[in-house]
Amino acid sequence: MAAAAQAPSRALASSHRSRSAPAIPSFRAATAASPGWRRRQPYPAVAVAAGTAGSQPGAVAVDPKVDALLDTVKWDSKGLAVAIAQNVDTGAILMQGFANREALATTISTKRATFFSRSRSSLWTKGETSNNYINVHDIFLDCDRDSIIYLGKPDGPTCHTGAETCYYTSVSDALEGWKSNQDRQVMTTLYALEDTIIRRKEEAVTEASGKPSWTKKLLLDSQLLCSKIREEAGELIQTLLDNEGKSRTASEMADLLYHSMVLLTLGGVKMEQVLELLRERSSQSGIEEKASRNKS
Repeated sequence: MAAAAQAPSRALASSHRSRSAPAIPSFRAATAASPGWRRRQPYPAVAVAAGTAGSQPGAVAVDPKVDALLDTVKWDSKGLAVAIAQNVDTGAILMQGFANREALATTISTKRATFFSRSRSSLWTKGETSNNYINVHDIFLDCDRDSIIYLGKPDGPTCHTGAETCYYTSVSDALEGWKSNQDRQVMTTLYALEDTIIRRKEEAVTEASGKPSWTKKLLLDSQLLCSKIREEAGELIQTLLDNEGKSRTASEMADLLYHSMVLLTLGGVKMEQVLELLRERSSQSGIEEKASRNKS
């Protein structure tokens, strides 16, 4: 732990010199030179110097805008801040580590989640050994500027155990005496619903007897499922035409989403795939997106 006191890189220490307090820039302003951070365009925030006068070989040179942003982060006494990696599509919390100035600057430049190892007193990029990198699409600082979120897409399992996320131990389960399960995920409402539908699909195959749930009925009868999706889509449209109000519109959308998710499960499609496509399409106009479909 004591070694972590040297966490801030010498090459970055110049930014700590006495100066008037800088205006707090936004992350988007600092990355304005890259017209599409979410599109993962290259941004030369960090460059490895070849060994110029007054610097050591391999020293890190930081873009002035990024340097100014790094000054606004409230690093602790060891020069560190908590850094959390989150899946850009599912919202799942993947892991937590620590970052120093150089780690954050490197992440901005390479768009791969980079941390500072307190045990090794050095930078490490998640995936440098396993190749399961976390490809960062955006970075967020909290309101106090003392913690960081890397919002990105993992190339594979994040946890060293092989689990998708390091957070698979439920306190509620532990109090009930259940063992940790690596397949256990921290689920939002959407993914909890998807998980329930998937389990109903498995039950429909293994359990032939007994009264089936509505979800099982839909899974076992494609015609019924398709007719319900058409029906719910029509009812959603009608809420606009008849000006039925927000509550009614939300209710009909919930019905349509549920039935559509049953269809996705039946077709072996995950919601994560749908959300990933929406994210990718958000970086291009509707005309461009439709043109790309025609080409493929």
